[in-house]
Parts: sequence; structure tokens; C-alpha cells
Amino acid sequence: MKGIFAGRSALLHTGILTVCVLVGFCMLSACSVVFAVILKIFTGIADTQSVIYLQGLQLIASVCIFFMPAMATAWLCDEHPLAFLAWKRTTDLRLFAWVAAATFFVSPTVSLTGYLNMQLQLPDCMAALEELMRNAEEKADELITLMLQQKGIVSLAVNLLVIAVAAGVCEEVFFRGTLLSIIRRKIRNPHVAIWVVALIFSTIHLQFYGFIPRLLLGALLGYLRYWTKNIWYPIFAHFLYNAVAVIGMSSISLKDNAFFVKELNVNDLGWFSSVALITLTVCIGCLYAIYRHAVKNRLLKNTNPGENT
Repeated sequence: MKGIFAGRSALLHTGILTVCVLVGFCMLSACSVVFAVILKIFTGIADTQSVIYLQGLQLIASVCIFFMPAMATAWLCDEHPLAFLAWKRTTDLRLFAWVAAATFFVSPTVSLTGYLNMQLQLPDCMAALEELMRNAEEKADELITLMLQQKGIVSLAVNLLVIAVAAGVCEEVFFRGTLLSIIRRKIRNPHVAIWVVALIFSTIHLQFYGFIPRLLLGALLGYLRYWTKNIWYPIFAHFLYNAVAVIGMSSISLKDNAFFVKELNVNDLGWFSSVALITLTVCIGCLYAIYRHAVKNRLLKNTNPGENT
């Protein structure tokens, strides 16, 4: 079965990925029922609104909807699925350091664009759509708040596993792994492909008021994959960004800090913008170092569409 659809069109590969995602949703439905039963048997908790159930469901959803469809598609559509995903065993600690620095220093800019994004309003003719998106955003925020309000090292570890580790691995394997490789077989320009995937990545979260910052993050993760030819660097960046957010919002002393609140105070906007500009400059410097590493090691010369992403 491995590579049975190798060499076929990108459209067919996209169709296979879509079918795998639909199967993943079916698996999610079945697994959620099984998980609820197991949870009730071993803990006595039957409430599907309980934090532990929501945490487990979030983890299962990441695996069923993103990780498994991406891996299955890579297996079916390429004779070398790990290469298709840019899943390499060798890494460079110096690159991890540059990636960590870039991820850390881009955070204020992401927060600032998030604030600006929240000020956008759709035309009156789209008021119903805006209300629908706002409700979806509020429900997502409620879920995250409910998960993060639990105190203790165990709750923090579980939230890091669900929000940082699972999301970092599963979403990156799906978007910067399988999906980017498929799109690169249709769109030869890597920059266009990266931004197309970033657009899909941001859209699929169904959170309009976080659309722009998530789009920028998606592009950054895409370039990390393209420059390094290794999925582990965007996975690490995604994990680190989410982990810092989880730790910050879980901390009593940090959760009200301007760097972690979702809505900036107007009084903080001036100094925060200056900080964002400075840190963005540093972030660009870090990204340039990663790019120079790619040039030095001829990573941008590879013409194999499955690798040149």
C-alpha cells in the first residue's frame, strides 16, 4: 500500500487527504464515546463538560483530525513518506536556538496584530456572519480558560501536553508536512505555497478575530520548514509558542501581563508597539541567520517537490 498513489496529481492527493480527514472525524466521534465510558469507569466522572474530559477530547481530536490523516496520506502518496513529511533524524542545536529566539521575539508582534485584528469589523450586510464568528471565538476562549483555570503541576503538565505538544506535533505534521508537500507539487513557487498553507491554517481554526496573527505564525512556520527541510523545527517553534502562552496564562503573576492578555489596554498600546518593533527586528535577524544556514548548506537548491518545501 505504501506509495500506491505516488506520482499522481496533487488534486488526487488533496482528495485523499480530505477523505482521511473525514475518516478522522468519524474516529473522533467513536473515540470520544469510548473515552467517556473509560473515564466514568475509572474516575466516576460522567460530565462531558468536565476539564479532564475536555482535555482528553482535545488530545484525541489533534491525533484523529490532523496527525493520523497526515501520516496516512504521506504513506499512500509517496514511496518515501518520511521524506515527504521532511521528517529527518538529524538536527542542529544551533538552529533550535535560532528558532527559539525567533519564536520568543516574534510574540509581541503577534499580540499586537491580534489586538489590531480584533478592532476589525465586517460590513453591516455581514453582521450575521460576524456574530457567528464572534460566538465561535467566545466558545473557543471559554474552553481554553476552563482548561487553564485548573491549578497545580499536574494540570499544567496535562495542558502543556494537550495545547503545546499535541498541537505542535499534529498540526505541523498536517499543515507544514503533508499539506505543504502536496501544494508544492502544484504550486512551484515556494513563497506562494507557504502563504497558501498559512491561509488555510488560519482559516481552519474558525477564529476570525485571531486570523491575522495566526496567518503570520503559519507563514513563519512554513518558512522554517522550507529553509531547514526539517519538520522538527516548525514543530519546536509551534510547541514553544504555545507552551509559553500556557505557562503565562496559567500563572497568577503573569496572566494579567500585557504580553499574555488577549486584549491590550489602550494605555499600553504605545510602549507595547515600540517593544514589538524592536523585538520584530531581532526576530528578523534570527530568521536571517536560519536562512543563511540554508544557503550555506545548499538546502534551497533541492528541486524535488517533496523535499523543496
